[in-house]
Amino acid sequence: MILSERLQRGRQAEIPFVFFDFDGTLTRSDTFMPFLHHCAGWRYYPKLLLVAPVLAGYLTKLVANDVAKEAVLTAFLRGCTETRLEKAACTFVQQELPHRLLPEGMQKLHEHQQQGHYCILVSASPELYLTEWAKQQGFDGILGTQLAVSDGRLTGKLSGRNCFGEEKVVRIETEYGKDCWHNSFAYSDSDTDMPLLKRAANGFLWNNHTFQQI
Repeated sequence: MILSERLQRGRQAEIPFVFFDFDGTLTRSDTFMPFLHHCAGWRYYPKLLLVAPVLAGYLTKLVANDVAKEAVLTAFLRGCTETRLEKAACTFVQQELPHRLLPEGMQKLHEHQQQGHYCILVSASPELYLTEWAKQQGFDGILGTQLAVSDGRLTGKLSGRNCFGEEKVVRIETEYGKDCWHNSFAYSDSDTDMPLLKRAANGFLWNNHTFQQI
C-alpha cells in the first residue's frame, strides 16, 4: 500500500528505497501478541491457553509460521467487526506503541527520511494496526500481513500469504517493481529476513545492539 502523495504521483528513479522490518527492528520486541492483549482484555489469558500447544509447536519449528498465526487469529479475532478492531488499533497505536519503540531503529528511519528516501514498512504483523502508525510516522508505504474479512467481520484467516521471509521480497517487487532494489537499504533484526537483506543493495541486521551490514 502506497501512503505518501509523492510516491503516488510517481517514483523518481534516483531516490533509493529503504525497507524496514517492524517488530524488533523499530520496536524493542514483538507487538502482535501485545496488540491481541489490548483487544482481548481479561480474555487474553484464557484464549492464550487455547493456542498454547500451537505456539509451542511454532517455537520448536514443528508448526509453520502461517499455520500458527491463523490459529492465533482464529482464537482471538474471529467474529470481531472491522469497526471494533480499527478503534482498538487506533488506541493501541496511541497508548502502547510509543513505549515499545527502539530508539536506534527510529533514528535510522529519521536519518533516511531526512535524506528524502522512500521509506517502506514491511512486516509480518497485520496491516490492521500498522497502517495508522506508519501514516503517523511519515512512511511512504506499507506491506504487512492482511486479514480476511467476511460480512464486516474477521474470519480468523489470512487474506493472501503471510508477509514473512521470502514473501516480503515477493510483495516488494510486486508493489514497487524489481528495479526498486537499486541503491536500496533494508533493516531487520531477524535471520528470517535474510532474503530481504540480501536482495537489498545495503542490508543491515540488528545484532549486539547495533545495525551491522551483512
